[in-house]
Amino acid sequence: MKKILFSIAILMGVSIANLSAASSDKAGAANVEIAAIGELKFKLSLEDVKDKSSVQIKDENGEVLYSANLPKSANYTKIFDFSTLKDGGYVFVINNGKERIEKPFSIETQTTRVVTPTTK
Repeated sequence: MKKILFSIAILMGVSIANLSAASSDKAGAANVEIAAIGELKFKLSLEDVKDKSSVQIKDENGEVLYSANLPKSANYTKIFDFSTLKDGGYVFVINNGKERIEKPFSIETQTTRVVTPTTK
């Protein structure tokens, strides 16, 4: 019985320690949301930007296609038009000095084939 109670106490202690560590890791992080709006447009929203942050867009080769430094502010929103980009993999990189968040996305051209009867 003592072993069971001891095991439960250790399990609870570890769970509380992990919960506390997870909360402190997110304390300086901004909430990041990326949403598709339309065909090839994305809306990047950052909420609660406490530290000076930067945003980059990189292609699958690591080449920086867009870079901007963001001032400290409550919120940041920008709409990106990717209609000029080629098919492939890309990534949003948000960095606030303490944390680096990567949000990958891809662009794929889809074609539709249609069969129509011809009359002679």
